[in-house]
Amino acid sequence: MLDFRGKNLISRLAHFALSDPDKTALITSESAWTYAALWQAVQVQSRVLTEMYSVKPGDRVALLAWNTPFWVIHYFALLSLNAVVIPLNTRLSFEEWESILQDAAAVGLLLDPDFLEQDAPAHWHRSSDFWVYAQALEIPTNLVKLTQAKHNKVEHYALGESAKLAVLIYTSGTTGKPKGVMLSHQNIAADAHANCQVIEATARDVFITVSPLFHVFGQTNVLLSAFGVGGTVVLVKKFSPKAVLEAIETHKVTFLAAVPTMYQMMMAALQELQKRGRRFKLNSLRVCHSGAAPMPVAVLEQVEKVFGAPVQEGYGLSEASSIVCSNPLHGPRKPGTVGLALPGVTLGILDECGQMLPPRTMGEIAVRGPIVMMGYWQRPEETAHAVRQGWLHTKDMGMMDEDGYVRILDREDDLINRGGSKIYPREVEEVLYLDASVQSCAVIGVASELYHQEVKAFVVLTPEVAGSFETSTVIENLKKHCQLHLADYKVPRFWAFIQEIPKGATGKILRRQLRQLVENQEEQ
Repeated sequence: MLDFRGKNLISRLAHFALSDPDKTALITSESAWTYAALWQAVQVQSRVLTEMYSVKPGDRVALLAWNTPFWVIHYFALLSLNAVVIPLNTRLSFEEWESILQDAAAVGLLLDPDFLEQDAPAHWHRSSDFWVYAQALEIPTNLVKLTQAKHNKVEHYALGESAKLAVLIYTSGTTGKPKGVMLSHQNIAADAHANCQVIEATARDVFITVSPLFHVFGQTNVLLSAFGVGGTVVLVKKFSPKAVLEAIETHKVTFLAAVPTMYQMMMAALQELQKRGRRFKLNSLRVCHSGAAPMPVAVLEQVEKVFGAPVQEGYGLSEASSIVCSNPLHGPRKPGTVGLALPGVTLGILDECGQMLPPRTMGEIAVRGPIVMMGYWQRPEETAHAVRQGWLHTKDMGMMDEDGYVRILDREDDLINRGGSKIYPREVEEVLYLDASVQSCAVIGVASELYHQEVKAFVVLTPEVAGSFETSTVIENLKKHCQLHLADYKVPRFWAFIQEIPKGATGKILRRQLRQLVENQEEQ
């Protein structure tokens, strides 16, 4: 495995474009791109950005696209110019996109032509605040003649300083207004390099973009990790369980990285399709990585049984370039934990005063190392609060055992305080997932005059149970189930059956929306 740390992220693509030009870099449902063809397209698009829009180092340019060659090519084109990429979440509203563009003072927007059918781009084309580029990519063979010979050399593009800002990731906003996380080339390269080590990636690996590329999980764990070893990336434009399963089978995918929700949806699709006589060959998979949200142990065991590959559960966050710890592929794996710190990364469990806590003591998870962000964009006070004495304070609560394995409990903000007793929502959710009637669930704290807060569970029932169920009977059964595994004060006092648990693009439960739902019902 080559070490690209200390270099501009474009060097990953550039190296293999010269050393193994005919190797397949990208595969879509419609085409395949070699490293040479992809490199050629990146050169042309970087030239377009320079000559048509005068993009220069440090310029912030937004990118709104699905998981397509358009996204990949323009991502690397901007990096090659030492510009700053602002990947926009495709699921946000027009107002939210506008807010990010304004906050980042973006000079331009690279827009997937698919979005031209929406109203927002029409408004953007009339905007005087930034330029908009929204043109379909031509096939590489038609682009070659536009590129001069000098552009064929990697040295044409200055690799720049790795400490320079590369990507501005806006947080999902699960705990408030989105903030721009500043990640340097060095931050992302260090994390991708460490990820390649723990997943034991090689040039023979075929990765698949199940998660969106606008998030660091898709960028670091899939795209840049694959290009760090000269592997191949299968692009799935938008997540669809059936499409992913078909792509794994067709292209013999070896590395699958997804969030627990996606795994559950794929397992449900497998069962439904098998009833219709459609079976999939998934034996090419050698590892199923899970991140972005904790995977209940019961779900993990089911995934391993169905997919026939080990689940490598990890933990990360945007402020740390993505992944910070992971269970090893070889060596002790501890289900229910998110494993050990990545190579070059230090993890600690800290108390409220920032002091290190002993093993098996609950506290805040903190991170140190080259993967820690440069800070929040134009928010020095929030940066100073998040990074103190070299530690990135994650606001995630957990504990570490004597061997260094980390167990995630919950967000500090989501902690339920029932009469002075602290309850972690995930602890209750883990128990609920053990019940056969529960397809998915989420737990929050709701106001109580007597105890300050009580536990409320939102449950999505399995199709078999949801088809015909009596509310009181199901609640009584779930209560009895919880009483077998939990202390009495942790058993939910309130229940709600809903069609879907609100989640962000990466599968994280949006508890804020559930709390808002409760507040709205109380006002009515």
